[in-house]
Amino acid sequence: MKHFSLKTLSLIFVFVLAASVFSACGVDPNVKQEDDRATSDYVVDTGEDTQETEREGYHSYGNGKTDPVKIGGVDVSVKDFAVRSYELAFMMAQKNFDKPTDIPVDAAVQYAFSHVYIKDLNTITNKAMQYRDATEKQIRDTLKAYFGTDDFDVTSSVLYNPEKKIFEMWIPQYGTNIYYTVDAVNVSSDKAEITSTFFNELKRSTMLGRATVTVAVQDGKPVIRSLKAE
Repeated sequence: MKHFSLKTLSLIFVFVLAASVFSACGVDPNVKQEDDRATSDYVVDTGEDTQETEREGYHSYGNGKTDPVKIGGVDVSVKDFAVRSYELAFMMAQKNFDKPTDIPVDAAVQYAFSHVYIKDLNTITNKAMQYRDATEKQIRDTLKAYFGTDDFDVTSSVLYNPEKKIFEMWIPQYGTNIYYTVDAVNVSSDKAEITSTFFNELKRSTMLGRATVTVAVQDGKPVIRSLKAE
């Protein structure tokens, strides 16, 4: 032991201590370690759904605050009403109304007529136009279901055939994909305001417009009360 200097003994002690630390951490200092970031489960959230891809046909691609909400104990589908606001604002060109009866009767009847046969208007194929007819009761029932009122002079619509006493229409070629993000859902005791931003493509980089639809519950069912869009 006398052949070792104090400096040499100190170096040996430091080496042994370092080796014990690496051993305790499960790391071999003589083996090249993989970059922690390469093996980590941590993923940076870019705000985009990387799994989302275009599908065949016409669909609604939504993200954001899309979970259902409750108004007075009634479940309200945020996604459904985001799509309804798109239909009204960007298909029917009814971007602003404070109450449903502000909608021109022809637009209201056309909207109801289409929904007699189709739940989501954007899914209507463009391959072939289809002729349909509907009764006054069907139109009024559909208006009541969507807006909570049928207080429209529906038989004054250009779609009404007074001789046959039916409504007639070629179903418009609405088929399109809807890309949206629900930005805000403000819920009070008797209504919800759902604000959505719409885009032109799946990656949602080019904005088409924005709409806020007010939804209330009537007779235990959610209905559209108003719409503001730009």
